[in-house]
Amino acid sequence: MAFAMACNCTSLYSERLSSMQDTRGSVDPCGVCAPCRKIAGHTHPDVVHVTPKGSLIRIEQIRELVHTLSMKPYAAAYRMAIVSQAQTMTPEAGNALLKTLEEPPAQTLLILTASGPSDLLPTIVSRCQHVAFRPISTATLTALLLEEHGVDMPEAAILAAMALGSVTKALAMQRKGWIRRRRRRWLVEQVESLDSRSMRRSLAFARQLSEEKDSIDDALEIMKTWFRDVAVWPYHPERIVNSDLAPAVKAAAHRHPPGEVQRKVAAVEAAQQRLRANTNPRITLEVLALELIPSND
Repeated sequence: MAFAMACNCTSLYSERLSSMQDTRGSVDPCGVCAPCRKIAGHTHPDVVHVTPKGSLIRIEQIRELVHTLSMKPYAAAYRMAIVSQAQTMTPEAGNALLKTLEEPPAQTLLILTASGPSDLLPTIVSRCQHVAFRPISTATLTALLLEEHGVDMPEAAILAAMALGSVTKALAMQRKGWIRRRRRRWLVEQVESLDSRSMRRSLAFARQLSEEKDSIDDALEIMKTWFRDVAVWPYHPERIVNSDLAPAVKAAAHRHPPGEVQRKVAAVEAAQQRLRANTNPRITLEVLALELIPSND
């Protein structure tokens, strides 16, 4: 959004003309001119923002975007199309965007944000210029949650650690109440109670997760964080993320044999990759639940 503002800021453009600066000069938008205010307020007609509906960006959304971009901009110097979380595009949606990426309309810039290029179709990656962003530090993200969003300190610290440097992810988890509503505790208890003596319970756990489609990604990330804490505990217990669950982390660390935690982390990551490839969530989570059963059961 800041880039869209910088490309269309009338004050920035006027300053460059008056000082004969080239495009390597200041790129900070003023934030007060009409284009800046409209873009910041999400009301500019030439800045189009596509976000996932539910957990996916579907082909209908991309077709609508392509149709919009086929028309001339209303007023902007540069029309911007922002596709957030582009890794959630279905393969059909991604393919529908290829021609526009390869031959974008005049005065149009397309920005795709994603967790990483490996999560996108290779045909999309090859048509884009890659700009890598470093994750926001845990301390900075914690401070932002405290000062700008009114999250209390214990919750802010846990959310910041789980969000892996993403403000959007931290706020989404905060809205869903993963920390406050004991949902995280329930998830940990379920994962730690899985065993081969009750396959029915394992499959029931998978079914419960699959029914809350908008929370699957968060649930899997929380599982990874949990197993990471279990692995870290014997060496650096002060560095665990789930600090409020320290006794449970300690107990789990004593139960898991060497190599078991790494195997479970790999199973969760494999499930995340399958879901990004648009596999059936119920089946994917059932496979994961069975893979999380301790190997010594």
